[in-house]
Amino acid sequence: MRITGPLLAVLYALLAADGYELHGWAIMKTTGKSGPTIYKILERLAESKWVTSRWEDEAEPGKPRRRYYRLTPHGTSSARELIAARQPKPAQTVRARLAIGWCEA
Repeated sequence: MRITGPLLAVLYALLAADGYELHGWAIMKTTGKSGPTIYKILERLAESKWVTSRWEDEAEPGKPRRRYYRLTPHGTSSARELIAARQPKPAQTVRARLAIGWCEA
């Protein structure tokens, strides 16, 4: 799976839900990403068995049915590992801050 910033944002949102289901609109609002971006990522995650989804039983009058997404146990552990691997190491963070002048001599 290709690792992108939007993918990581979706994974953060799903992990923050802590096992609860999120619908696509909530993920869009949480991440600040567009619908096509979010739904393409959710499709890839479903194909990889990282998320499951279901349609709500009945929609509110005048509104379309929502589709809810949740990380699978495999998806949860994989997402945590992926995010942990992408976190900058403390030394990298210090070097980056020094490089852009966050410290005084």
